[in-house]
Amino acid sequence: MKQGSQSTKTPCCLKTPSMVSMEHRLQETTLSNLSKISSAERVTVNPQQPINNNNKFHTLNNQKIQRRFPRKLAVDIQFTDIYYRTRVWSLQQLKPSKKEILHGVSGEFRSGELTAIMGPSGAGKSTLLNILAGYKMRGAEGSVKVNGRNIIKGHHNEFFRLSCYIMQEDALRPALTVKEAMTFVAHLRLGYSTSHRQKQKQIFDLLDMLGLAEHANTRTVALSGGQKKRLSIALELISNPSVLLLDEPTTGLDSSSCSQCVSLLKLLAQQGRTVVCTIHQPSALLFEMFDHLYAVAEGYCIYQGGVQGLLPFLADMGLTCPSYHNPADYLIEVASGEYDADLAVLAAEAAKSVSERRKTPRTITAGTEEVVKTISGTNVDDQKPHAQYASLASSEDSSIDEIPESSPVSASLLAQFLLLYYRNIIVLCRNYKHFMIRIGAHLGIGLIFGFLYRGVGSKADSVFANYVYLYGTILFLVYTGKMAVTLSFPLEMGTLRREHFNRWYSLLPSFLAIILIEIPIQIFCSMMYIVVSYIYTDQPLEEYRILLFLMVCVTVTLTAQAAGFFIGVVTPFKIAVFLSPTIAVLLSTFGFNIFHHDIPEYFLWLYHISYFRAAFHSLVVSMYGHNRTLLPCEQLYCHFKYPDKFLYEMDIRDVNISENTIFVGSIGIFLHLCTVTAIWIRLNRR
Repeated sequence: MKQGSQSTKTPCCLKTPSMVSMEHRLQETTLSNLSKISSAERVTVNPQQPINNNNKFHTLNNQKIQRRFPRKLAVDIQFTDIYYRTRVWSLQQLKPSKKEILHGVSGEFRSGELTAIMGPSGAGKSTLLNILAGYKMRGAEGSVKVNGRNIIKGHHNEFFRLSCYIMQEDALRPALTVKEAMTFVAHLRLGYSTSHRQKQKQIFDLLDMLGLAEHANTRTVALSGGQKKRLSIALELISNPSVLLLDEPTTGLDSSSCSQCVSLLKLLAQQGRTVVCTIHQPSALLFEMFDHLYAVAEGYCIYQGGVQGLLPFLADMGLTCPSYHNPADYLIEVASGEYDADLAVLAAEAAKSVSERRKTPRTITAGTEEVVKTISGTNVDDQKPHAQYASLASSEDSSIDEIPESSPVSASLLAQFLLLYYRNIIVLCRNYKHFMIRIGAHLGIGLIFGFLYRGVGSKADSVFANYVYLYGTILFLVYTGKMAVTLSFPLEMGTLRREHFNRWYSLLPSFLAIILIEIPIQIFCSMMYIVVSYIYTDQPLEEYRILLFLMVCVTVTLTAQAAGFFIGVVTPFKIAVFLSPTIAVLLSTFGFNIFHHDIPEYFLWLYHISYFRAAFHSLVVSMYGHNRTLLPCEQLYCHFKYPDKFLYEMDIRDVNISENTIFVGSIGIFLHLCTVTAIWIRLNRR
């Protein structure tokens, strides 16, 4: 199908003088230098206050950027007959049925072009982008070739090294400043093969290019929506990827932020990168900034080609855009089935344009010409394809391994752990309120328990009261250890998923950095409770009994914490909030409310696997076992004047504290291993 040229524009909307003025400014942004913001225009920003997004957005020119960020291999993406099917449960048939989301779509995204994937909600835009990024592989069929290699059939790891995927939600660390976030990523992605001075220079250049230099010391939580989006892009540009895939980068942004974001993507594409993004309904001005358009409707491709060729294409199909209409809005209406549009006919015509596009030789664009001049220092003929592009267009055997040997090596596993651990310490120090609340809760409950059970640990007539105190101690430490991470760790998964998918770090260093922050916190909080309640309840001040008490309490709260991590990973957030305390109550029943000989045989396994039971029995024995002397009795008769008699009647006389503590600790280690396995499955489930 013959498409309209760049010079002949079909009138599609009415433009006011302000819109024309804005269009000229946007064109100047992408084709020439923007003047830097003068010192008089810069504003001192309070890191704790939200940033006004109406500041001027400035960039460096292509020549300077190209010197600072050398080009890698140009990457073209071709995909053919992409199908995607997912399972949907049917209540009528009581079995899952397959639903097809994408119906054999094909296309090509070239380097040096800014491509927009458009379509109404539910058309399959994000699904297609997820497949191209390698984020969603299960249920996908077809061929996705990157410079000739099929990434669906075993070469996706090679593609990951050349690409980055920026998801719709900005999963940033709110407690870090812009500069700190960039520095951590630079150390993780560039390793220590790149000097610190080079990293700092590259960070400054990126922030300056993206208009974030004046907000370098601003915490990310105080950035505006557009600035957060630009920071997300800057974090991925640290490794200078050849391919940028973005899922609806303009969602939630105002018109000014949208213009800045698309202008930035346009500039990145002009440097020779392959930039593909999904976008729902851009304005007319933003729509004209895209080089290539890929329209999707009901899982079919209904148009692909230049933006200027869209309206002539639709006109040939009998669909004429009114002169007052935004062409992007008109396309969405057509894709939604309005104007009696025959989507099958549109899809058939769009399929023909795929083969025509692949047969068309690559011609250098104005933006890419500037890049070539910078690299080679020679003049380039506009009509002559660049040698690198020509080889990509003609050769199916192009390798995506052609990365310079000087490419930086990522940080080692030990370096990743140290960096992530240091980052977590910074976040903890700045979010100290949560930490102080946990300490205050443990101290408060310790004081309350101490006054409620004051002096019960040394009297024969209050043995049962002390028994309840010991049970309450285990119950409290289990709940606080478990629920603190059950509620917080699922919130970490979104950021962890994005950072791990883009190869910032490996799973093991990340998990160790998380638990080695949480473990000392939980130990410290538990100690606050134990010291206060132990003294007030008048427990025996014998050194070995105190050590046994501390050992059992710390072990059980850390095991409960491990259980909280596991439940938070394997279950949805709302289910985890209900399931975690339910399991704790179930396990606490065995060993306190019921004796071993009263438990039915089919429930004995719960008694044996209950780490709550093992810890509770060990705690009781640590207080009343090991030949404790007679307890003072202030009444006429005290039935449990002899501590051994109490242990005998509670059926815990033969409890071995060492074995039980090892058992409880082993369960904690096992649960941590299960958690790592569950996280790995979630992160690698494509």
